[in-house]
Parts: sequence; structure tokens; C-alpha cells
Amino acid sequence: MAELIKTGVPGLDHVLKGGLRRNSSILVTGAPGTGKTILALQFIYYGAKDYGENGIFISTEESLEVLDQSAKNLGMDLSSMVNKGKIFFLQKPIATLKGGITSLKGLLDVIKKKNVKRVALDSLIFFEYLYPRFDGNKMEFRRQVLIFMQEMKKAGVTFFVVSERSVTDFDRLTYDMMDFVFEGIILLSRIRKGSYFERVLTVAKIRGQDHSLDVYPVTIGTEGLKVLFDQTPFSLVEKEEGFK
Repeated sequence: MAELIKTGVPGLDHVLKGGLRRNSSILVTGAPGTGKTILALQFIYYGAKDYGENGIFISTEESLEVLDQSAKNLGMDLSSMVNKGKIFFLQKPIATLKGGITSLKGLLDVIKKKNVKRVALDSLIFFEYLYPRFDGNKMEFRRQVLIFMQEMKKAGVTFFVVSERSVTDFDRLTYDMMDFVFEGIILLSRIRKGSYFERVLTVAKIRGQDHSLDVYPVTIGTEGLKVLFDQTPFSLVEKEEGFK
């Protein structure tokens, strides 16, 4: 049987029926404000803190200072793990990205030297700027991303990638070509509940692994993001009752 690793996200391992397959590639996607970056941070932070797996967090937008302050509000002392050499933070502003596949060497060297087991990339737009010469050639672009991901797998890394999605209504969901590149897809969305929205999560697929297909409510508080695996979203209950 494939080895499963704990995600560090309360409730998510229950949805995944034990955790994630080691060395898998997972897309964490959804609307803005649904908790995608937080989930990726917890995967890296608790992987290093609780499970002894060094991690790399690659950001194309936020600085370490901004992320560290946000993480502290959610119970994570990110900078202390960086100072201990357990987490390595890389900021790659999209305006400076270039080099295509050749830029992988430096990252792979760090992974090998620091015994890194988890990498999170925030966000997928990283690839669009990394491979600008393939703009318009979707198949070649996809091939280059696959090469990148295969190098992560060969390096023994479990790889998380964050992306935004314009349509997150589970009843109207469509899939992009890039979605099929990843072995797993975790979807985060918001569902209308009266005068406010409720955050929810579902696992759309994990290739070669059993998992729940239900939709679960998500909370974000001082202890981070939690998946309430033993509850049904109130908004969905109300929606179903409306059809009775």
C-alpha cells in the first residue's frame, strides 16, 4: 500500500481517509478568501513542526513578513521555523520570473541539501510567468509543467500548488486542462447562507486513492483552518430543504 502522510490540517486527513500519498502533486483551488494559502501554509508548517518534514514555501505575491504576521494570527510561528532551518521561504515576484526549466536546478539543490519533503507554491501563476515563451501553446506549456512536477516527484517531494478559480459553484464547476496534470484536487468555495457566506471544502479527486466526496464546512480562526468532517454545511441543508 502507498504511504500516507498527514497534512497538518485538522479534519482534512479524515476526508482523505488517512492522509495524502507521499510524493503526490495536489492542486488547492477556489475563490479568493476561501483559505487556500492558509491550507498550504499549514501543510508546510505542521509538516515541519509535528512530522519532521522540512518544507519550502514559494510565494509569488506576499513577503515573509506579511505571511508571518498572518500565520501568527492563526497559531503558526512561521519565522521561528524559518530561523531553525526547518522551513525555507522563497519569494519569487512574478515580474522577475524567467529561465524556464533551467531555473529548477537551484530549487532542486536546496531540496536535496536541506532534505526537503514538502513544497508549496502560491500560486499557479508562477508557471505562466516562468514559461512565457510557450504562451498560446497550451500543450507545450502543460508539458513543461509536467516536467517540473516530475522533478519534484523524483526528488521525493509532496507538492502543493495554489490556484484561483472564477467559477466555484459545485453545481456549475468546469475543469481546465491544467487540472488534469495534478494527481489531486482540493476545492474550496463559499456558499450563500442567508446574509453571509459559509466556507466549504470538497476533494474532487485523488488519483489512486480512496477519499470522501462529501462537501464539508470549513472554519478559519486562531487555530488555523479546520475541516468540520462530522458536520454538513448549513447552507446546503437549507438549499435541499428549499426543494422539498
